[in-house]
Amino acid sequence: METVTFMTSLLTFYLKGEIAHEQNFIRLNVPNTILTFIPLGKHKETIAINQIASVDTDFKLIFKHFLIGLIEVILGFSLFSKSALAGIIFLLLGIGTIINSFQTLLIINTTSGNTKGASFLIFEKSKAEKCAEQINMLISQRLDDTNTRVHTENQTNEIVNAIHSIK
Repeated sequence: METVTFMTSLLTFYLKGEIAHEQNFIRLNVPNTILTFIPLGKHKETIAINQIASVDTDFKLIFKHFLIGLIEVILGFSLFSKSALAGIIFLLLGIGTIINSFQTLLIINTTSGNTKGASFLIFEKSKAEKCAEQINMLISQRLDDTNTRVHTENQTNEIVNAIHSIK
């Protein structure tokens, strides 16, 4: 799996999240923010591949953020007559909030029933789907490696072929 970097918010375009594969682990680095635009550290998680049950992607609208964004846009237009700078600031903040209200989530379900995840910006939905596909391939490889029935069948077939070639 190749390392995937992604934006979690339009307002903090300079903060990037990252999902990477290191040996038998998936590493998540997701930036933390206050009010979606003030950076406050990173949330780091490492998940063993053998502990991952499934991976899902979810696209959703956070209606509360959408409503707040609409209010900011309306406030921005109303402030244009008093102060153009304040109007532009609120307008841009509102547009950013509206765009951020549309989210694509990558949800990793563990075998213990916990869920881990990362939020992607709507424009990077394809990256979330790519990560889910790559993690599912890693899960599939792990299951193939630990499937004793398949390995036993292969060994049995090799023994039978060896016996037939002796005759």
